Amino acid sequence: MVTLILAFEEPGRKPLSVATVRNADLLQQAALVALREAEWEAASAARENPTLGKLRAAEVVRLRTTLGALIPNLNIEAFPARTM
Repeated sequence: MVTLILAFEEPGRKPLSVATVRNADLLQQAALVALREAEWEAASAARENPTLGKLRAAEVVRLRTTLGALIPNLNIEAFPARTM
């Protein structure tokens, strides 16, 4: 089972878990948002440093694979892979 954890985080301190969510629809939405953010960061890094961009793009692939394995029925097709 995959659980979404909401955490409060202060700079320099460990995150504090404040709630957990097991709603399947919300888990899917959070996973897709995480993929979008990771891809945006990879594209942003690639503009400044192509090597770092490639490393970040590989992290996006790893994240997509991991989320797809952990979240049942994750609609990865709603978020197609992009190449850098």
